[in-house]
Amino acid sequence: MGDGPYEMAATLLWARVLGVAATGPHDDVVGAPGGEAAAGELAAILRDEFGVVLAASEIVAARTPAGFAAIWAAQQGEADRHPTVVPLTAAAPGSTPLFCFPEAGAPAIALLPFARHFAAQRRVYGLQAHALEQRGIPDWSVAAAARRHVAELRLLQPTGPYLLVGHSFGGLIALEVARLLRRAGHEVGLLALIDTYLPGTARLTRTGAIIPTSQLEGRHPDRPADIPSSAGPGPLAADEGPALSPRVVADRLRQLVELPLAGVVRFRGTHRYDIFHNQGRILTMTYRPHTYEGRTVVWLADDHDEIEAWRGVLTGPASLRRIPGDHRAVLRQPLLAEVVAGLRAELAAVPGIDTAGH
Repeated sequence: MGDGPYEMAATLLWARVLGVAATGPHDDVVGAPGGEAAAGELAAILRDEFGVVLAASEIVAARTPAGFAAIWAAQQGEADRHPTVVPLTAAAPGSTPLFCFPEAGAPAIALLPFARHFAAQRRVYGLQAHALEQRGIPDWSVAAAARRHVAELRLLQPTGPYLLVGHSFGGLIALEVARLLRRAGHEVGLLALIDTYLPGTARLTRTGAIIPTSQLEGRHPDRPADIPSSAGPGPLAADEGPALSPRVVADRLRQLVELPLAGVVRFRGTHRYDIFHNQGRILTMTYRPHTYEGRTVVWLADDHDEIEAWRGVLTGPASLRRIPGDHRAVLRQPLLAEVVAGLRAELAAVPGIDTAGH
């Protein structure tokens, strides 16, 4: 399966319409038995579930999931509808929708593997960064992004209870959205955070990586008695590590120069996502969360070291759970199934919403 969000989504959808377990991004799926007929079904899914109109003939001409992903991404970027809201499942009458926020630099479609678990049961919307796929001035704070998303989701669902899900940096956006909704008197039924780094519990190293503070200090806040093994790499420091090569230094400077151009310049291909990813890291470091009193569930990967810090922010009914994996694996199988099952159980206990899919 391809690594890019649209390529990943395209392979999933082609496997779905062909009725196969999996397909490769560069397979000639149109040439497979029933492939041309399946292209028509794929065009209908794209229209009905994602609000994007693409002719079946264009999908046929693309031949492969990767080719289909390229024209889909181009069509998404040129769409006239709201540029930050993407429906990820078809409408499910009578069900309370899920509003989902992806990680920094990711388009909403990156959440399709998660959303498809609720297909035909619950409407799922992905809310991505403003100007990510259309030219514009992006939001330069978590609070500004949250205010924009509150206005958007209230157009789609005027009254609560609201169901919010955030992955990684998207969890900070979801947290702020939930706070703003509650402050305005609206009910938030559930806030679900999937492996979100809390500001103040991670630092940027000079190589550009975000490192949990516990690793910088050599201790784990949830296991204070732990002492780093002498056989291991030992504690890190933000200014330690091997000297950076001139090529790496030049790349860091290029990133700094491009950062203010996020959204203003239409960079080609996946480079636009890389720039917004860097922007998200800056917004993470500058965000200062308020305490939140609403119902919350948090999943944290094993390499995530901030359960105690989250308990200081989440002052209401909150469930914090460990996932046996790392940050990149939490929205991939088999861990994704564990998160979805846990979320279904949490949704079943939320008063005042439907029980679709439970």
